[in-house]
Amino acid sequence: KQWYQRRVAITAGGKYDRRMSFDDVKDERMLVMVDKLCVWMGTILGEKLNRENLISQIRNGAFMCRLAEEIQEAVDSYKNTADEPGSLPRKAPQGYKLDVSGRSMEARENVMKFLNWARELRVPESSIFSPDDLLKLKGKMNVVNTLLAVARRAKDCGMAADIDAPPKIANAFQGLEEKFGKKFDHTAAAFGGAKSQLKTVTTKLNSSSAWKIVQQKIDTILQLPGKPSYEIFRA
Repeated sequence: KQWYQRRVAITAGGKYDRRMSFDDVKDERMLVMVDKLCVWMGTILGEKLNRENLISQIRNGAFMCRLAEEIQEAVDSYKNTADEPGSLPRKAPQGYKLDVSGRSMEARENVMKFLNWARELRVPESSIFSPDDLLKLKGKMNVVNTLLAVARRAKDCGMAADIDAPPKIANAFQGLEEKFGKKFDHTAAAFGGAKSQLKTVTTKLNSSSAWKIVQQKIDTILQLPGKPSYEIFRA
């Protein structure tokens, strides 16, 4: 993992820049928020974002302007349906440049366009990062905090993608299945698959074989025919 972080956090001069990754952030809560932000942005933009590539991907401001375009669609719909929508941006950032260096004047213009749009979205000024926090890598967590504030304002304006929504357990197990093979297939199906009808137990117990019948029924419910219930309970 460390090698991968070094590989993606390479500056234009060919040197590793630790400021481009989050391996120096020790607060696990902040790292969780970075992960949630990556999932949220990546889902909206159709991109694969993670801790290792987030800053390098958004540094020239183009990704953030694209994000603003997607949010603006929800904002426009919200303004047409809400009783009192208040002051909101009329349009997303215009004329931003896509393929520019993160250290160029065009990148600074992109970032400024996004920040001005975020202010119109009524993101508090105290949550707005300074352009140099991103362009000169002076404060990547300030950038993350701004994007988190934008995400929550987007939710207030009716955007379906919710950054605070808990991930589905089935999706987590599906990721494990993709990584390790079929080993987690049954677990993913248990949480995310189609519901099956429970079997009706009609067998009556009798005094001579009560424990044996109970054991068989528990084995049936747990679908573990190869392992007796008393072994499960003793584990």
